[in-house]
Amino acid sequence: MKDGMIGFLGLGAMGGPIAKRMADWAQRHPGKQILVYDPRPEAMRQVAEAGAQPAASVAEIAAQCPVVLACLPSATISENVALGSDGIGAVRGVRTYIEMSTIGSAAMQRIAEGLAEKGIALIDAPISGGVPGAESGALSVMASGAPEALQEVMPLLQVVGKHVFTIGDTPGLSQTMKLANNLLSLAGMVLTAEAFALGAKAGIDTALMCDVINASTGRNSSTVTKFPRAVLNGRFSGGASNAIVSKDLSLAVAEFAAFGLSAPMAALAREMLNIAKNRFGPEADMTSVAQLYEEWAGVSMQSPNTVKSAG
Repeated sequence: MKDGMIGFLGLGAMGGPIAKRMADWAQRHPGKQILVYDPRPEAMRQVAEAGAQPAASVAEIAAQCPVVLACLPSATISENVALGSDGIGAVRGVRTYIEMSTIGSAAMQRIAEGLAEKGIALIDAPISGGVPGAESGALSVMASGAPEALQEVMPLLQVVGKHVFTIGDTPGLSQTMKLANNLLSLAGMVLTAEAFALGAKAGIDTALMCDVINASTGRNSSTVTKFPRAVLNGRFSGGASNAIVSKDLSLAVAEFAAFGLSAPMAALAREMLNIAKNRFGPEADMTSVAQLYEEWAGVSMQSPNTVKSAG
C-alpha cells in the first residue's frame, strides 16, 4: 500500500478519457501512479499507453490504493464493485472511495453505508460535461461526503474537472443534483429536436436557427454544443448512448417519486428518448432523437452551412 498509488475503475466513454488525463497528471507528479482496471482488455490497453498501470482485478486495486475512483455504467455494477465479495469493501486498504457514476441517491446511500462499516469514506462525485469535457478536463464535478475526506481528495477532483462544487456532507445529495441537471439537459435535447423539425419543415436553415436561438432566449446546451457538433453535420455521434440517457432519466423519475413529487415532463422526455432507443438501438448516440423527428417530419436537419467532418 502506497499513498501515491491511486486506483481507477471503469474505462468507458467517460472513465477512459478521465483515466488518461489522470495518468498524464501522475507522470508530472513524482511518486504518483494511476492503477486501472476494466474487464475489457482493449480499454485497459489504451489507458496503459497513456501511462497508467494495469491491474488484474478490483481486489488488486483495493489492496494497493488508499484512494480509488470509479466511473461505472449502472447502479448494479457500482454496488457490486463497492460491496461485492471481491469488491472495494472486501479488501483492507482503501481509505476513500470516489464514486463518479450516475446511479441515483438510494444506491449511493447503500454504498456509503456498506463502506462505512469497513471504515471507508465515500465521496459521491458525479460528473457533467460529456466526452469532450472528459477529454479536455472541463467537466463539472458535484461532490458530497464527509468534509475531511472531501478535503483530502480535492486535488484529485480538480484534475478530473474544471469546476468542483461541494453539494453537502451526505452522499446521495450529489446524485440528486446530477439528475436535476441531466433532466434539464436531456429534456432540452428532445424539445430542441422538436423545434428544429418545425424550422426545417418551414425551410429555415438549421445553422441559422442555432445562431438565432443562441443569441435569444431559447439558448440551451443542445443549441450551443450538441446540435452544431452532432446534428447539423449529420454525424449523430460524440455524446452519450441512448442506453445511458434512458437510464439517467429513469433514475430522475425514480428520484422524484422517492420524494413524493410528480414529474410529468421528466416522464415524457424519458418516453421520447426510449422511442429513439427502440428505433435506432441502445448504443446509438442520444442525438438520434433528432433523427426520429426528421423521420416524422420528413425533413433533414443537416445544414449546407455546416461541415460534416466538424467535431
